[in-house]
Amino acid sequence: MNLLHVARIEGRLLLLNGSHRAYALRESGIASAPALVLDVTRREELELLGADELNQRPDVYLKDPRPPLLKDFFDPQLRKLVVGRLTRTQVSVGFTGGPTLVPE
Repeated sequence: MNLLHVARIEGRLLLLNGSHRAYALRESGIASAPALVLDVTRREELELLGADELNQRPDVYLKDPRPPLLKDFFDPQLRKLVVGRLTRTQVSVGFTGGPTLVPE
């Protein structure tokens, strides 16, 4: 199962990974989804989460009276839908090599 990743810190729940899945689920009418909730006890632990924006500006997410919310994705004044052409990308990967002598 592919869970949403959420951090619980300073009384807030922050979606760390899975915003596209959360948006797609909500757009299709599903209001809840399983999530892995990580309890963060100190701000010093934030850098371990790998969330660069959160690390650089933690007060925006932890102290601001109105942080960014998932429902903002559905507000027509805050989003712009862009229609693009579908494309396909093909990636080729190759390996070459030969015997290598490794000292024992």
